[in-house]
Amino acid sequence: MKLIVVFKPIFLCLIAISCFSATVHGYSSLPDLGGNAFSVLTPEKEKQLGDVMMRQTRGSLPMVYDPLMDEYINALGNRMVARANDVKFPFKFYWVRDKNINAFATLGGNIASHTGTLAIADSESEFASVIGHEIAHVTQRHIARFIEARSQQAPLTLAGMLAAIVLATVDPEAGMAAMMATQGASQQSAINFTRSNEQEADRIGMQIMAEAGFDPYAVPEFFRKLTEQSRFINQQLAFLRTHPLSQSRVSDTRLRAEQFTKRFIPDSQDFSLIKARVLARYQYEKQHSEDAFLKKLAQPGGNTKANQYGLAIALLDNKKLTESKTIIEKLLQDDKHNLYYIDVYTDILIAQGEHQQSLDMLEQQYLLRPNNQVVTLNYANAALSAKAYRLAIHLLKSLLFYKEDNILAYSMLADAYEAMEDLPRFYEAQADLSYQLANYPKAIDNIDEAINYLQPEEKLEARRLEAKKKQLQAEFSRLQRM
Repeated sequence: MKLIVVFKPIFLCLIAISCFSATVHGYSSLPDLGGNAFSVLTPEKEKQLGDVMMRQTRGSLPMVYDPLMDEYINALGNRMVARANDVKFPFKFYWVRDKNINAFATLGGNIASHTGTLAIADSESEFASVIGHEIAHVTQRHIARFIEARSQQAPLTLAGMLAAIVLATVDPEAGMAAMMATQGASQQSAINFTRSNEQEADRIGMQIMAEAGFDPYAVPEFFRKLTEQSRFINQQLAFLRTHPLSQSRVSDTRLRAEQFTKRFIPDSQDFSLIKARVLARYQYEKQHSEDAFLKKLAQPGGNTKANQYGLAIALLDNKKLTESKTIIEKLLQDDKHNLYYIDVYTDILIAQGEHQQSLDMLEQQYLLRPNNQVVTLNYANAALSAKAYRLAIHLLKSLLFYKEDNILAYSMLADAYEAMEDLPRFYEAQADLSYQLANYPKAIDNIDEAINYLQPEEKLEARRLEAKKKQLQAEFSRLQRM
C-alpha cells in the first residue's frame, strides 16, 4: 500500500511508557527506579525503559511504517531470536528511512535497521548478519551493563540517561560522550567498552545466524564490502562510525566463519521482493527508479519476478498505472495470494477508481488471513478510498486489538473519523497517535479537543475521556520528576 507514513522529527517529550492500548495504562506500570535508578537494571526494568526509548526514537527519527517491511524484518529477526540464548523479553524490529548503512539496538529488545542496510546487502545472509549482531548486543545486555557500570560512579537522571542512550544508539561516539559528560568519566573507557562489545556481538551474532539457517561467511563478506566502499567516499560509512571496524575484527570474523561448514544458502523470495521494494521506494530517486529496474531486467539473468515487481512499483509511483497493472496482473496469475503483489495491485485499483474490485479482492484475502496486518491495512485503505468509513474503522480497531502500537492504524483511524466528521473520536485517535510518538502535551491537548466536541448528553463519554486525560497527566508529571 502507498499509505506509508514517515514521521519527521517533531516535538520530543522526555519519554513515553510501555505499550499503548485502547485506553492508556495506569502509570503504575512504569518502573520504580528509586534513588540510584540504574545500579541494577532487572530484565523487567530494561524492557520498560526500552519501550520508553523506542517511543522517543519514533518521535525523533524518520521511521518507516510499511506493513510488508514490518512483517519481513520481524519474521527474520524473530527467527534468529528463537535461536539465541539469554532472551529475557520479546523483541521488536523497526525500519528507519535512511540511505546510509546502519542498524542499532536499544534496551529491551528493540532493534532498528536503516533501509540502506538492506539495499546494499547482496544476500539475505548479509542482512541477517547485521540483525544478528544487534540481537547479540541486547541478549548480552551491553547497554544495560554500561548504564549499571556508570551509575556506580555518578548518579544518573532518567532524562539525562535516556537522552544520551537514544543518541548513542544512532551515533555511539556522540552518545557515549554525552553520557561521559553527565558522569565525568573518561572517553577512553567508553571506547574500550564499545570495542569489546562489538567483538562479543560479532561472535554471538554469527552463532545465532548460523543456527537460524543463514550463512556465517556473510559476516566477513559484508565487512569486506563496507571497508571497500569506505575507501571511495570522503566520510566514513555510518555503520563503521557506529560499529568500529578494525582489521583484527575483520580477521577474527573470517576465522570464526571458517569453523562452519561452507554451504549454499539461497535467498528467500521475501528477501528478493522486499529488497526490490526498498530500492524502488527508499533508495532510488523516484525519477530514476524506472530506468534502474529496466536496466536490471535487461541484464543476463535479470528478468526475475523481483525486478518485475520493482518495476511495477516504480511505474505506479510515476503514475503509469496501466503499465504497472499489466505487470502485476501477470505476476498474480502465478501467485494469486502473494501479499507483495496484492499490495501494489490494491494501490493501482484505488488510483484507477476501481473501489469495488479492490474491496472484493481484499475481502477474500481478509477471510483467509483476518489478523494479517498487510491484508487488514490494505483492506482499510481500500475502504477509506471507497468512503466505507465504518468498515475501515471496524478493521482498524480489530487490528489494534492485536497490534496495539501500530502507528499506521492510528493514523488511518483518525482519517476515517475526520471523514465522518466525528470530531471527538478524531481527536482521541490523534491523541493516541501522539502518545505513541512520546508527545504527551499534544496527546493531552487532543483529549481536551475531543471533550470540547462532545454533545451535552454524552456524559459517560466525557467521564471516560477525562479519566484518560488524568492518566496521561499523571504519567507525564511522574516522568518529569524522574
